[in-house]
Amino acid sequence: MDTEKHRYTLEQIPANRRLVEELYSHGKITREAREYALNLLYPHNQWGLWISRLLLTIGVALVLSGIIYFFAFNWAKIPPAVKLSSIQFGIISCLIGAYFYSLKRMSGQVLLLSASVLVGVFMAVFGQIYQTGADAYQLFMMWSLLTLGWTLVSNFAAQWIFWLVITNTFLVLWWQQAALPTKEMEFMIFTYMAMLNGSALALREYFAVEKAYEWLEARWTRVVLTVATLLIMLIPIVVWIVEPSRTTESIILSGVIGLSGHGAAYYFYRYKLADMWSLAATVLSGSIIIEAAGFKVLSEMFRRADSIMFLLMGLMTLGVFTYAIIYLRKIAKEMEADHV
Repeated sequence: MDTEKHRYTLEQIPANRRLVEELYSHGKITREAREYALNLLYPHNQWGLWISRLLLTIGVALVLSGIIYFFAFNWAKIPPAVKLSSIQFGIISCLIGAYFYSLKRMSGQVLLLSASVLVGVFMAVFGQIYQTGADAYQLFMMWSLLTLGWTLVSNFAAQWIFWLVITNTFLVLWWQQAALPTKEMEFMIFTYMAMLNGSALALREYFAVEKAYEWLEARWTRVVLTVATLLIMLIPIVVWIVEPSRTTESIILSGVIGLSGHGAAYYFYRYKLADMWSLAATVLSGSIIIEAAGFKVLSEMFRRADSIMFLLMGLMTLGVFTYAIIYLRKIAKEMEADHV
């Protein structure tokens, strides 16, 4: 029956403000217990910790930006030896700081991330000084390889996201500059990128569920990877729908993989691992696909009546996204009810 279906163990019931308020309103806990529980879940110093981390991140970003712009605006006036040695000094200083602060603290992790950024700066400066003639993809390839070891030991989600950005950039540039695909195969890059980012998302979910790595449990990592993967899968689907005349084997394959990926994401985040943010991103992406299909149908039906077509497109857009919002609100209420 339903009671068996919605029976949870203590470990599966999330501790949040709603649960505490429900227990208090039904007289299961006292006022003192309620205040103690809320203070434990939402400590008063949480905002201070969050602000300190935010300021640390902004400060590091400004320092790194300053270093990059310093070399950009004073390029001709700085001797080559000073350029390379100063960047090397920055990398070594960041690594020493990361070692002494420890990778268990955010300060050490941010210093390691800073060293990873400076590696790319060093390679760019080296290539400009000696005019190696290397393609841009080789810079990002070496950047990705040189920082892979640091990423593996970092236990820092931001470091992994940064490494994925570098690797995705390498794949795109390699596809354009080295692979030189034919017109039939040019959209295969979206399949490769979907496999890379989808694998990263799947590994994140597996290790987060297994509680193997606590640093992976932050929800923002799931949202970032989900949105990136959905966007990559969405592009070939829209091209396939809107421009069927230029359809190739790679577009069809990437589109089929994209549709399958959307279906898998919806099923997983709706039924297996309920997450409203990821589900909302999936539904939004699906709505864009429906919009593209509707635009194609209406443009074919009203080729000589643009005003009617755009009017119907506007009405369809309102209908699609209104229904999506209503549906998501309904799902959100069901998820809240299931977890209480």
